[in-house]
Amino acid sequence: MNTAALSGVGEAAFITLHARALDAAAPQPILADPHANRVVEAVDYDFARLGPTPKLDLKERLSAGIRGVIFDGWVQEFVDRHPDAVVLDLGCGLDSRAYRVRRPTGVDWYDVDLPAVIDLRRRLYPETGELAAGRWLDHLPADRPMVAVMDGLYPFRSPRSFPALLNRLSAHFDLGALLILGYSRLSSRMLPRVLPAVNTLGITLNDGFDDPHDVERWAPALRFVEQRRLIDSPDVAKMPPGYRFRSRLMARIPWLARMDKGVLRYEFGVAQ
Repeated sequence: MNTAALSGVGEAAFITLHARALDAAAPQPILADPHANRVVEAVDYDFARLGPTPKLDLKERLSAGIRGVIFDGWVQEFVDRHPDAVVLDLGCGLDSRAYRVRRPTGVDWYDVDLPAVIDLRRRLYPETGELAAGRWLDHLPADRPMVAVMDGLYPFRSPRSFPALLNRLSAHFDLGALLILGYSRLSSRMLPRVLPAVNTLGITLNDGFDDPHDVERWAPALRFVEQRRLIDSPDVAKMPPGYRFRSRLMARIPWLARMDKGVLRYEFGVAQ
């Protein structure tokens, strides 16, 4: 499938797709996405353009796998509690989360991204519902529970547009949960160095935040509920020895542990 229409932030979808495919092919996969390799083979894209090295491939594979497991688990818990929920995967890229989560028949699922990404998704995942970024929120029911996944969306939004999005979501729906991959200020500054594709694709990143409660200040309706750091995941046991050691070391040293914002859960409206 031709991917020429994707560029910049849209092209970043291939970074995590590549990482999930590497994880699926690993001897001890973490996420084990059953669709990642099929999609990699289906798209006409030169993954060498992203400039990966074996070390970076491994780091991104481990990160994508662990946070994918956490996000999937939280979404699964939400739809099990709310079988009439609306699920939004914001900045979904080419992820197959909609196929990995077991959905009750009353759940509506929407994958939201840039028009060029959505056009490609429709050819790769024809059975899911997709919405291009724009006025998509106006068409969604406000009186049903909503859970939104933001895996990697934050650093690609401007300091003004991300809080605005959070406030729009919490104002539109009566109750819900927002699941956000956090980025510390230091991590955001380091990301272009540890992930050269950011520079290759010409992407400008947000500054990051060090306190999960900053999000509550941006969107007063939200309540911070839980943080799950990647270094605390039981799937660390599947990492190569050097990465296991580094994760355990980071977990024991406070200033290093603070770099790992992990995955953050916020809620609003009626108690979940």
